[in-house]
Amino acid sequence: MKYLLIVPALFLAACSTKNDVAMNTDYQWSLQHAQQKRMDTIAEIAKQGEGGVIAAALLMQQERGQYNPQAPKGSGDKFLETVAAIAPAIGNTLIGVGQIGATVYAAEVQKDIAINNSNNNAEVTMHTNDTMAGIAEVTIVDPSVVETSTTTTTTTSNTTTTNN
Repeated sequence: MKYLLIVPALFLAACSTKNDVAMNTDYQWSLQHAQQKRMDTIAEIAKQGEGGVIAAALLMQQERGQYNPQAPKGSGDKFLETVAAIAPAIGNTLIGVGQIGATVYAAEVQKDIAINNSNNNAEVTMHTNDTMAGIAEVTIVDPSVVETSTTTTTTTSNTTTTNN
């Protein structure tokens, strides 16, 4: 986890060039010089009596007045802006690739399930056919196994008649 903090810090530190350091030094000197001139001006205004003191107090409440210079952008800042602009596109691309991979994997799983179901149905059909064939063998009587003998019975009836 600590490498996640150390590596980017070293990478960004390596992005500073001598020109970046010089620009930052000049910027800081310019800000300090402008602030010193502003304070000198406020001090001159404060020397002008009671109204000047009030005006100087109001001016001191404002940070830098209406002038807010922006710091120069070094190569590290430009690199970070570029990464910030590209990162969403890279992230969306990775998500899209992941979704494609998930879709392909799901299709493979569904294919395997369909093959398994087909094989199961084939086995059930074969077992059903075997069972039906077994039932048919038991139900249909083989003529060679059956003994054929005929028994005939004759009945005679006696009648007697009497005459008077």
